[in-house]
Amino acid sequence: MQRKEGHENFSIPHNANVSNGLMFAPTDSDGKTIDVHWAKRSNLNSVATEIIQTKGASETHPALSPNDEFAGFETSYKHLLGSGGVVSRINNGYVRRALTDGVGFQEMMGANPWKLGIVAGADSHDAFSDNEEFNYTGVHGNTDNTPKIRLTSGTTVAGEPPTHFGTPGTTAVWAPENTREAIFDAIKNKETYGTSGTFIRLRFFGGWGYSKNLVKDKNFVRKAYKEGVPMGQDLPKKSGVAPTFAVWALKDPESANLDRVQIIKGWYKDGHPWEKVFDVVWSDNRKIDAKTGKLPAVGNTVNIKNASYINNIGDTQLSAVWTDPDFDPSQHAVYYARVIEIPTPRWTTFDAKALGVEPPADVPAIIQERAWSSPIWYTPEAKLVKRQAFYPGLKAYLP
Repeated sequence: MQRKEGHENFSIPHNANVSNGLMFAPTDSDGKTIDVHWAKRSNLNSVATEIIQTKGASETHPALSPNDEFAGFETSYKHLLGSGGVVSRINNGYVRRALTDGVGFQEMMGANPWKLGIVAGADSHDAFSDNEEFNYTGVHGNTDNTPKIRLTSGTTVAGEPPTHFGTPGTTAVWAPENTREAIFDAIKNKETYGTSGTFIRLRFFGGWGYSKNLVKDKNFVRKAYKEGVPMGQDLPKKSGVAPTFAVWALKDPESANLDRVQIIKGWYKDGHPWEKVFDVVWSDNRKIDAKTGKLPAVGNTVNIKNASYINNIGDTQLSAVWTDPDFDPSQHAVYYARVIEIPTPRWTTFDAKALGVEPPADVPAIIQERAWSSPIWYTPEAKLVKRQAFYPGLKAYLP
């Protein structure tokens, strides 16, 4: 109706993690398998999704991403709102799997229902977005506005202890100018990223022939746009052996140094969703363990009793040009960047210091804040696609 009146609009769904598996289900509200029409309408109306807010992170879950050591971030909040304490289903409730299932649908029926940009949110009910761990004042007004209430109150109106809430997230938008129209268009074009609250700066581009030294070039951003695409877009028509991605991150001046930058890839193979986390650049001259393939932890300077940390590990800036070593030109794929900070105290630890008590045991005392870019998608030429007739969880569909 709004578009018929000449008003462009879109929606941004939130709280996928407590949607009880309904947010990214392969069926519509009537139980019918989503089709091309549904997928196209979804893309038109929902251009982005919220990856974190006060009621937890919706990127992924350890049960869905067991090989991702950073998958358990802000997953304490579990209740489905209005359920009286029923724990939300995990399947179809997290963004990474939705992005991967989306490329599975793209391969099956030629349309991706979850081609979503990434944003973050607050959902605080006190008209104040206190995104910093060291300056958290609650999200429900008088019901959680002091450290004593937050650490000792048994529950909130949402059915969870105040400790299970996190600080509000932050949305960043790359727009040519700071106007309402430009920001609206940038969100619609998915040139956005979300953070857990920290003001990390993040750039993510994809192409086919980026120079290894591109991120060191003084004209890095201009050349990256010219030779490829920014976050939120499709890779240009294939013109190389494998895609290359340029990523750059700068720390928040009021927050911690950076631990690492990762690129997460999702794809479908043999009817199943696959994912892989690549460490592409990191701090402190660490080396990938030859046996495990994992990058050692950056270290930990947090003093829990004092709710403090030291920025003497990590880097202030990280950048790299990375080429997918496992690229298969016949497979649809999706890529996004994740930036991880060094360990810092969680807001509950700051509250515990203020009260002179031990941090609550039901949530981590230490966290690693982060940022997530909007994805970049790869769609193979039709003649290269090895189409599967059946996808577990998505149901058979061939046009």
